[in-house]
Amino acid sequence: MNKQRDYLMDNIKALLLFLVAFGHTLDVYKGDGGIELYLMKYIYLFHMPMFAFITGYFTKDLDKARNNAVQKSLIPYIIFQGVYVLMATLMISVGLATFNSDTFSNSLIIPSSAFYYLLAVFFWKVFAKDIMCLKHPLIITMLMGLIISVTRMKEFHVGYGAVLTLLPFFVLGMLCDANIIQKIKSIPTVIALLILLAGIIPATYLPYEIHSIRMTYSSVGFSNVQGILYRIVFYLIAVIMGIAIIRLMSVKETKFSYIGRASILVYAGSTFLAPHAYIILDNLFAFSQNRVINMIGMVVFCIVVVLICSLPIFLKWYNAIINGINILIFKRMDDK
Repeated sequence: MNKQRDYLMDNIKALLLFLVAFGHTLDVYKGDGGIELYLMKYIYLFHMPMFAFITGYFTKDLDKARNNAVQKSLIPYIIFQGVYVLMATLMISVGLATFNSDTFSNSLIIPSSAFYYLLAVFFWKVFAKDIMCLKHPLIITMLMGLIISVTRMKEFHVGYGAVLTLLPFFVLGMLCDANIIQKIKSIPTVIALLILLAGIIPATYLPYEIHSIRMTYSSVGFSNVQGILYRIVFYLIAVIMGIAIIRLMSVKETKFSYIGRASILVYAGSTFLAPHAYIILDNLFAFSQNRVINMIGMVVFCIVVVLICSLPIFLKWYNAIINGINILIFKRMDDK
Protein backbone atom coordinates (compact mmCIF):
# COMPACT_ATOMS: atom_id res chain seq x y z
CA MET A 1 0.00 0.00 0.00
CA ASN A 2 1.33 3.45 -0.92
CA LYS A 3 1.87 5.87 1.89
CA GLN A 4 -0.76 8.60 1.87
CA ARG A 5 0.59 11.89 0.54
CA ASP A 6 1.05 14.79 2.87
CA TYR A 7 -1.20 17.28 1.12
CA LEU A 8 -0.42 20.00 3.65
CA MET A 9 3.22 20.02 2.55
CA ASP A 10 2.24 19.72 -1.11
CA ASN A 11 0.02 22.78 -0.76
CA ILE A 12 2.75 24.74 1.03
CA LYS A 13 5.26 23.81 -1.66
CA ALA A 14 2.85 24.97 -4.37
CA LEU A 15 2.64 28.38 -2.69
CA LEU A 16 6.39 28.60 -2.16
CA LEU A 17 7.14 27.63 -5.77
CA PHE A 18 4.96 30.45 -7.04
CA LEU A 19 6.76 32.80 -4.66
CA VAL A 20 10.15 31.65 -5.97
CA ALA A 21 9.17 32.58 -9.52
CA PHE A 22 7.49 35.79 -8.37
CA GLY A 23 10.44 36.81 -6.20
CA HIS A 24 12.91 36.25 -9.05
CA THR A 25 10.76 38.37 -11.36
CA LEU A 26 10.22 41.15 -8.82
CA ASP A 27 14.00 41.37 -8.42
CA VAL A 28 14.26 43.02 -11.85
CA TYR A 29 11.94 45.88 -10.89
CA LYS A 30 12.84 46.55 -7.27
CA GLY A 31 15.41 49.23 -8.06
CA ASP A 32 13.19 52.27 -7.71
CA GLY A 33 12.10 51.35 -4.19
CA GLY A 34 8.43 50.83 -5.05
CA ILE A 35 5.98 48.11 -4.06
CA GLU A 36 8.09 45.55 -5.93
CA LEU A 37 10.92 45.97 -3.41
CA TYR A 38 8.65 45.54 -0.39
CA LEU A 39 6.89 42.52 -1.87
CA MET A 40 10.23 40.90 -2.55
CA LYS A 41 11.46 41.67 0.97
CA TYR A 42 8.27 40.15 2.39
CA ILE A 43 8.58 36.95 0.35
CA TYR A 44 12.24 36.47 1.23
CA LEU A 45 11.50 36.67 4.94
CA PHE A 46 10.23 33.10 4.92
CA HIS A 47 10.10 31.28 1.58
CA MET A 48 13.59 29.69 1.46
CA PRO A 49 13.57 28.85 5.20
CA MET A 50 10.23 27.11 4.60
CA PHE A 51 11.73 25.10 1.73
CA ALA A 52 14.56 23.98 4.01
CA PHE A 53 12.05 23.07 6.73
CA ILE A 54 10.00 20.93 4.34
CA THR A 55 13.15 19.20 3.06
CA GLY A 56 14.05 18.35 6.64
CA TYR A 57 10.48 17.28 7.43
CA PHE A 58 10.72 14.57 4.79
CA THR A 59 14.19 13.51 5.91
CA LYS A 60 13.27 11.03 8.61
CA ASP A 61 15.04 7.95 7.24
CA LEU A 62 18.60 9.21 7.69
CA ASP A 63 20.36 6.23 6.12
CA LYS A 64 18.14 6.41 3.04
CA ALA A 65 18.76 10.16 2.81
CA ARG A 66 22.52 9.65 2.79
CA ASN A 67 22.39 6.76 0.32
CA ASN A 68 20.24 8.70 -2.16
CA ALA A 69 21.93 12.10 -1.79
CA VAL A 70 24.10 11.82 -4.89
CA GLN A 71 21.45 10.37 -7.18
CA LYS A 72 18.52 12.51 -5.99
CA SER A 73 20.27 15.83 -5.32
CA LEU A 74 23.83 16.07 -6.68
CA ILE A 75 23.16 14.61 -10.14
CA PRO A 76 20.14 16.90 -10.72
CA TYR A 77 22.22 19.85 -9.51
CA ILE A 78 25.02 19.09 -11.99
CA ILE A 79 22.53 18.72 -14.85
CA PHE A 80 20.49 21.85 -14.10
CA GLN A 81 23.46 24.02 -13.20
CA GLY A 82 25.32 22.84 -16.29
CA VAL A 83 22.41 23.73 -18.57
CA TYR A 84 22.01 27.06 -16.76
CA VAL A 85 25.69 27.94 -17.25
CA LEU A 86 25.55 27.12 -20.96
CA MET A 87 22.31 29.02 -21.49
CA ALA A 88 23.36 32.07 -19.48
CA THR A 89 26.79 32.23 -21.12
CA LEU A 90 25.20 32.15 -24.56
CA MET A 91 22.53 34.75 -23.74
CA ILE A 92 25.02 37.13 -22.11
CA SER A 93 27.50 36.77 -25.01
CA VAL A 94 24.88 37.76 -27.60
CA GLY A 95 23.45 40.53 -25.43
CA LEU A 96 20.06 38.91 -24.76
CA ALA A 97 20.55 38.86 -20.99
CA THR A 98 22.10 41.55 -18.87
CA PHE A 99 20.15 41.05 -15.64
CA ASN A 100 22.56 39.98 -12.85
CA SER A 101 25.23 39.25 -15.46
CA ASP A 102 27.74 40.93 -13.15
CA THR A 103 27.20 38.23 -10.52
CA PHE A 104 27.03 35.31 -12.94
CA SER A 105 29.72 32.68 -12.65
CA ASN A 106 30.08 29.93 -15.26
CA SER A 107 30.99 27.35 -12.67
CA LEU A 108 29.61 24.04 -11.45
CA ILE A 109 31.63 24.30 -8.25
CA ILE A 110 30.47 27.76 -7.17
CA PRO A 111 26.82 28.12 -8.22
CA SER A 112 25.67 31.66 -8.93
CA SER A 113 22.15 30.52 -9.80
CA ALA A 114 19.23 29.48 -7.61
CA PHE A 115 20.36 25.89 -8.04
CA TYR A 116 22.56 26.47 -5.00
CA TYR A 117 19.59 25.02 -3.12
CA LEU A 118 20.03 21.57 -4.68
CA LEU A 119 23.66 21.65 -3.64
CA ALA A 120 22.63 22.59 -0.10
CA VAL A 121 20.14 19.71 -0.03
CA PHE A 122 22.91 17.32 -1.08
CA PHE A 123 25.09 18.32 1.88
CA TRP A 124 22.17 18.26 4.31
CA LYS A 125 21.18 14.75 3.24
CA VAL A 126 24.76 13.48 3.45
CA PHE A 127 25.30 14.84 6.96
CA ALA A 128 21.75 14.53 8.35
CA LYS A 129 22.61 11.44 10.40
CA ASP A 130 25.69 13.10 11.88
CA ILE A 131 23.73 16.27 12.66
CA MET A 132 21.08 14.33 14.54
CA CYS A 133 23.80 12.64 16.59
CA LEU A 134 24.64 16.01 18.13
CA LYS A 135 23.39 16.60 21.66
CA HIS A 136 21.83 19.90 20.68
CA PRO A 137 21.52 19.87 16.87
CA LEU A 138 19.30 22.95 16.62
CA ILE A 139 21.46 25.15 18.84
CA ILE A 140 24.70 24.07 17.19
CA THR A 141 23.43 24.49 13.63
CA MET A 142 21.95 27.88 14.48
CA LEU A 143 25.33 29.02 15.80
CA MET A 144 26.95 27.72 12.62
CA GLY A 145 24.41 29.66 10.55
CA LEU A 146 25.20 32.85 12.44
CA ILE A 147 28.98 32.50 12.25
CA ILE A 148 29.42 31.35 8.63
CA SER A 149 28.84 34.83 7.19
CA VAL A 150 31.67 36.34 9.23
CA THR A 151 33.99 35.06 6.50
CA ARG A 152 35.29 37.44 3.85
CA MET A 153 35.41 34.69 1.23
CA LYS A 154 32.62 36.23 -0.83
CA GLU A 155 32.65 33.88 -3.83
CA PHE A 156 32.74 30.78 -1.61
CA HIS A 157 29.88 32.12 0.47
CA VAL A 158 27.71 32.78 -2.60
CA GLY A 159 27.94 29.09 -3.44
CA TYR A 160 27.94 27.49 -0.02
CA GLY A 161 26.79 30.05 2.55
CA ALA A 162 23.19 28.86 2.30
CA VAL A 163 24.26 25.33 3.29
CA LEU A 164 24.80 26.59 6.83
CA THR A 165 22.54 29.66 6.97
CA LEU A 166 19.47 27.56 6.10
CA LEU A 167 20.63 24.46 7.99
CA PRO A 168 18.73 25.30 11.23
CA PHE A 169 15.44 25.21 9.31
CA PHE A 170 16.35 21.83 7.83
CA VAL A 171 16.99 20.61 11.38
CA LEU A 172 13.67 22.08 12.55
CA GLY A 173 12.00 20.04 9.82
CA MET A 174 13.73 16.84 10.93
CA LEU A 175 12.67 17.50 14.53
CA CYS A 176 9.08 18.28 13.58
CA ASP A 177 6.47 15.52 13.51
CA ALA A 178 2.73 15.11 13.06
CA ASN A 179 2.05 15.94 16.70
CA ILE A 180 3.79 19.30 16.40
CA ILE A 181 1.91 20.02 13.16
CA GLN A 182 -1.33 19.22 14.96
CA LYS A 183 -0.46 21.68 17.72
CA ILE A 184 0.29 24.36 15.15
CA LYS A 185 -3.07 23.65 13.53
CA SER A 186 -4.75 24.43 16.85
CA ILE A 187 -3.59 28.05 16.73
CA PRO A 188 -6.55 30.39 16.08
CA THR A 189 -6.82 31.41 12.44
CA VAL A 190 -6.96 35.09 13.34
CA ILE A 191 -3.60 34.83 15.11
CA ALA A 192 -1.97 33.28 12.04
CA LEU A 193 -3.46 35.98 9.80
CA LEU A 194 -2.22 38.72 12.13
CA ILE A 195 1.28 37.20 12.06
CA LEU A 196 1.40 37.32 8.26
CA LEU A 197 -0.01 40.85 8.30
CA ALA A 198 2.63 41.88 10.84
CA GLY A 199 5.29 40.62 8.42
CA ILE A 200 4.73 43.84 6.52
CA ILE A 201 6.55 45.70 9.30
CA PRO A 202 9.98 44.02 8.94
CA ALA A 203 9.52 43.94 5.15
CA THR A 204 9.09 47.71 5.27
CA TYR A 205 11.56 48.86 7.88
CA LEU A 206 14.35 46.28 8.08
CA PRO A 207 17.23 46.40 5.57
CA TYR A 208 16.78 44.54 2.30
CA GLU A 209 20.00 42.63 3.07
CA ILE A 210 18.54 40.94 6.17
CA HIS A 211 17.61 37.93 4.03
CA SER A 212 21.00 37.73 2.24
CA ILE A 213 21.73 34.14 3.19
CA ARG A 214 24.25 33.81 0.36
CA MET A 215 26.19 37.00 1.06
CA THR A 216 28.79 37.65 3.75
CA TYR A 217 28.01 40.29 6.35
CA SER A 218 30.73 42.59 5.11
CA SER A 219 29.69 42.33 1.45
CA VAL A 220 26.23 43.77 2.25
CA GLY A 221 27.59 46.54 4.45
CA PHE A 222 27.05 45.02 7.90
CA SER A 223 29.61 44.71 10.64
CA ASN A 224 29.85 41.18 12.00
CA VAL A 225 27.86 42.13 15.11
CA GLN A 226 25.16 43.83 13.04
CA GLY A 227 25.00 40.88 10.67
CA ILE A 228 24.63 38.33 13.47
CA LEU A 229 21.91 40.37 15.18
CA TYR A 230 20.01 40.84 11.93
CA ARG A 231 20.27 37.13 11.16
CA ILE A 232 18.86 36.26 14.58
CA VAL A 233 15.92 38.54 13.80
CA PHE A 234 15.59 36.92 10.37
CA TYR A 235 15.56 33.44 11.94
CA LEU A 236 12.85 34.43 14.43
CA ILE A 237 10.67 36.07 11.78
CA ALA A 238 11.03 33.10 9.42
CA VAL A 239 10.00 30.63 12.14
CA ILE A 240 6.99 32.68 13.24
CA MET A 241 5.77 33.32 9.70
CA GLY A 242 6.39 29.67 8.80
CA ILE A 243 4.17 28.59 11.69
CA ALA A 244 1.43 30.91 10.44
CA ILE A 245 1.64 29.47 6.92
CA ILE A 246 1.44 25.90 8.21
CA ARG A 247 -1.63 26.88 10.23
CA LEU A 248 -3.42 28.48 7.29
CA MET A 249 -2.69 25.99 4.50
CA SER A 250 -5.15 23.18 3.89
CA VAL A 251 -4.38 19.58 4.88
CA LYS A 252 -6.72 18.36 2.14
CA GLU A 253 -5.94 17.78 -1.51
CA THR A 254 -6.57 20.89 -3.57
CA LYS A 255 -6.46 21.76 -7.26
CA PHE A 256 -2.86 22.85 -6.76
CA SER A 257 -1.55 19.99 -4.59
CA TYR A 258 -0.08 18.25 -7.63
CA ILE A 259 2.33 21.17 -8.05
CA GLY A 260 4.12 20.12 -4.87
CA ARG A 261 4.82 16.69 -6.35
CA ALA A 262 6.82 18.26 -9.17
CA SER A 263 8.67 20.70 -6.94
CA ILE A 264 12.13 20.10 -8.40
CA LEU A 265 10.90 20.75 -11.95
CA VAL A 266 8.96 23.87 -10.99
CA TYR A 267 11.96 25.17 -9.08
CA ALA A 268 14.16 24.51 -12.10
CA GLY A 269 11.66 26.03 -14.52
CA SER A 270 11.31 29.19 -12.44
CA THR A 271 15.09 29.48 -12.35
CA PHE A 272 15.38 29.26 -16.13
CA LEU A 273 12.31 31.31 -17.04
CA ALA A 274 11.88 33.85 -14.24
CA PRO A 275 12.79 36.59 -14.74
CA HIS A 276 14.48 36.02 -18.12
CA ALA A 277 11.40 35.10 -20.16
CA TYR A 278 9.40 37.89 -18.54
CA ILE A 279 12.10 40.42 -19.41
CA ILE A 280 11.77 39.39 -23.05
CA LEU A 281 7.99 39.79 -22.85
CA ASP A 282 8.39 43.16 -21.18
CA ASN A 283 10.74 44.31 -23.94
CA LEU A 284 8.13 43.29 -26.51
CA PHE A 285 5.00 44.62 -24.83
CA ALA A 286 6.36 47.29 -22.43
CA PHE A 287 4.45 46.02 -19.38
CA SER A 288 6.69 48.01 -17.06
CA GLN A 289 5.48 51.29 -18.52
CA ASN A 290 2.52 50.92 -16.16
CA ARG A 291 3.15 49.61 -12.63
CA VAL A 292 -0.29 48.03 -12.20
CA ILE A 293 -0.16 46.28 -15.57
CA ASN A 294 3.38 45.13 -14.83
CA MET A 295 2.34 43.66 -11.48
CA ILE A 296 -0.59 41.82 -13.05
CA GLY A 297 1.69 40.63 -15.84
CA MET A 298 4.25 39.25 -13.38
CA VAL A 299 1.61 37.43 -11.35
CA VAL A 300 0.01 35.86 -14.43
CA PHE A 301 3.40 34.99 -15.91
CA CYS A 302 4.55 33.24 -12.71
CA ILE A 303 1.28 31.31 -12.38
CA VAL A 304 1.64 30.10 -15.97
CA VAL A 305 5.28 29.09 -15.40
CA VAL A 306 4.35 27.09 -12.30
CA LEU A 307 1.39 25.39 -13.97
CA ILE A 308 3.32 24.45 -17.10
CA CYS A 309 6.41 23.19 -15.27
CA SER A 310 4.29 21.03 -12.96
CA LEU A 311 2.50 19.13 -15.73
CA PRO A 312 2.65 15.40 -14.90
CA ILE A 313 4.11 14.51 -18.29
CA PHE A 314 7.21 16.62 -17.58
CA LEU A 315 7.68 14.94 -14.20
CA LYS A 316 7.41 11.55 -15.90
CA TRP A 317 10.07 12.54 -18.45
CA TYR A 318 12.31 14.00 -15.75
CA ASN A 319 12.17 10.85 -13.62
CA ALA A 320 12.90 8.68 -16.65
CA ILE A 321 15.94 10.82 -17.61
CA ILE A 322 17.34 10.95 -14.07
CA ASN A 323 16.81 7.22 -13.54
CA GLY A 324 18.47 6.51 -16.88
CA ILE A 325 21.49 8.62 -16.00
CA ASN A 326 21.82 6.99 -12.60
CA ILE A 327 21.56 3.50 -14.11
CA LEU A 328 24.27 4.46 -16.60
CA ILE A 329 26.61 5.83 -13.92
CA PHE A 330 26.07 3.64 -10.86
CA LYS A 331 26.29 -0.07 -10.27
CA ARG A 332 23.22 -1.89 -9.04
CA MET A 333 23.50 -3.07 -5.47
CA ASP A 334 23.14 -6.72 -6.49
CA ASP A 335 26.02 -6.26 -8.99
CA LYS A 336 28.48 -5.36 -6.24
